[in-house]
Amino acid sequence: MAVKLRLKRMGRKNHSFYRLNAMDSRSPRDGRVIEELGHYDPHHKDKDKQFVANVDRCKYWLDTGAIPSETVSSLLKKKGLEHAGLRLPKPGKPKAAPAAKEAK
Repeated sequence: MAVKLRLKRMGRKNHSFYRLNAMDSRSPRDGRVIEELGHYDPHHKDKDKQFVANVDRCKYWLDTGAIPSETVSSLLKKKGLEHAGLRLPKPGKPKAAPAAKEAK
């Protein structure tokens, strides 16, 4: 079982907020949660209260091999939590270099 740190969407239409969770990588976005670690409300006016996380538990999950999503990685980095697993390359095919045009 691979554990991921990712956001779970909550709230009403056009006013969403998110919960930071440790989840099984096979479960859907709003599926079963292993542990709730905090919350993120991008609409909150106070910047300090937009992202609240239990940093000790986040560090524990990262140390045990949990992989954060890109958004969670950037939020934790702003919170001051640096970890080796936070800078993962984006999955996908590498882009080919553009071909040179022929002159006629």
